[in-house]
Amino acid sequence: MKGTFYLAKVSFEKSIKELKRYKFETLSMVFSFYLLFIAMFLGVNGFGKSLGVEQSNMSGTLEGFVAGYFLWTVMVVAFFEITNSVISDANKGTLEQISMSNMGVHKVLIVRSIVNLILNILLCSIVLVSIMYTTGYWLNMHVLDVIVIILLGIFSMLGISLMFAGLALIHKRVQSFLNIIQYFIIAFVLPANGFFGEMGKTLIPFRPSIEKFYEITLGNKSLLDFPITDYLLIVVNSAVYFSLGLLVFNICSKKAKKKGLLGQY
Repeated sequence: MKGTFYLAKVSFEKSIKELKRYKFETLSMVFSFYLLFIAMFLGVNGFGKSLGVEQSNMSGTLEGFVAGYFLWTVMVVAFFEITNSVISDANKGTLEQISMSNMGVHKVLIVRSIVNLILNILLCSIVLVSIMYTTGYWLNMHVLDVIVIILLGIFSMLGISLMFAGLALIHKRVQSFLNIIQYFIIAFVLPANGFFGEMGKTLIPFRPSIEKFYEITLGNKSLLDFPITDYLLIVVNSAVYFSLGLLVFNICSKKAKKKGLLGQY
């Protein structure tokens, strides 16, 4: 436990220093997410006007669009986190050193990724506030409620990231495939009622948290309005995908060690 705390502390300090050291990269990430949204928002808004849809009728859709884009940025960041960390360590030649840690490579990557994810969620929140200010569509943001819902469910996305990180250990270059997958994630955050069905809302990674997020931000609900079964569903969904991701990563890690691939790129 003490080792995990020390690892989290060191990872947090390292991440803060990297954000400060590479200010241009940090600002570029925030600005690119913002510009991408503005381009999409203007497109959706313009398309609605071209069809003669009244602005009052479009408001609910646009608010859902704002909320959905924020969720998409959080999911993309979580999806890329561990995989990019593996690829970066492999490029720098530090992956083999991490694998020799008595904590295990998966634990180091997970703790480090959770710390980075929390910082990136804060950056995504800055993007969200900028977006709401620009568009004038202010979501009902109960900050604590939203953070709890996201953190409970985000481990499902980290599990998916672990799976691809395992593939990156063996195949090294998987970025092209990851870039394609990030756009399929858009389908996960659609707020359309009945689009997925009850089974889909249960089985799709992070989807139970997404449903509650929309109910909080668009339906003016709070954590106290949800039954305990909803929280159990979020936790189980998150735990299942995270466990599967960890299993796949460990299998790939053992295979990579056996073939001597950790020290090569």
